[in-house]
Amino acid sequence: MDFNIIKELSGDILIVNINGDLNIKTSPKLEEELTKSIGGVKKLVLDFSNVEYISSAGLRVVLAMEKAMRRQQGLMTLRHVNSAVKEIIRLAGFLQVMHIED
Repeated sequence: MDFNIIKELSGDILIVNINGDLNIKTSPKLEEELTKSIGGVKKLVLDFSNVEYISSAGLRVVLAMEKAMRRQQGLMTLRHVNSAVKEIIRLAGFLQVMHIED
């Protein structure tokens, strides 16, 4: 599957649909897109509907965005995370710091 990102900004809410796996090759693109897009955003929603796998590189980017949103008094939510990806997040110990909704 090709990797692409679709961003929708509505006021101070940014919804990012991620299409493809988050790995060492794709994570830098996500990080670049998010870093240049989150200024002024109060809620960042990462839609994982089309993410089947996340590597440690992908986890690093997601955690960095969580921290960036906290620094700007915002909230980041992961939406539609499948059980395999949720298990990877759990094993990494990030369930306590990530807000995940179905």
